Amino acid sequence: MVVTLLFGLAVRWAGNAPASFLHGTRPVSNLINTPNIYSVIVAILAGLVGVVSLTEARANALIGVFISVTTIPAAADVGASLAFSSWHEAWGSALQLLLNIALLIAVGAGGLSTQRMIWHRRRTRSPGRVSSSGPGD
Repeated sequence: MVVTLLFGLAVRWAGNAPASFLHGTRPVSNLINTPNIYSVIVAILAGLVGVVSLTEARANALIGVFISVTTIPAAADVGASLAFSSWHEAWGSALQLLLNIALLIAVGAGGLSTQRMIWHRRRTRSPGRVSSSGPGD
């Protein structure tokens, strides 16, 4: 957010910002600063992918990509909107960022709790089951 704010201020002060941008025509920004049902769906999917990736011991770049998709654009748009004194857009982007973070945390915690409950049930249903990863395997 800070880097984007500083870059936006530098572009604005140098006089290199397009006139339409100065007048508030920013289609990508408008997509980011108006949270809707698709924002919720993307954040939920990112949380699910993160939980599955972590618990399946397959944490890789995919989890970073999904989390970045939900947080970086909104955070950058806060900085850019502030640099161009677009207070309404900055507020919308901040709400988008907070929504995404809250959903990532909620879905992650819910997913981990659900997996823990399932694993606990599986262990209690088959107490005589021998693990295949013990010594000598």
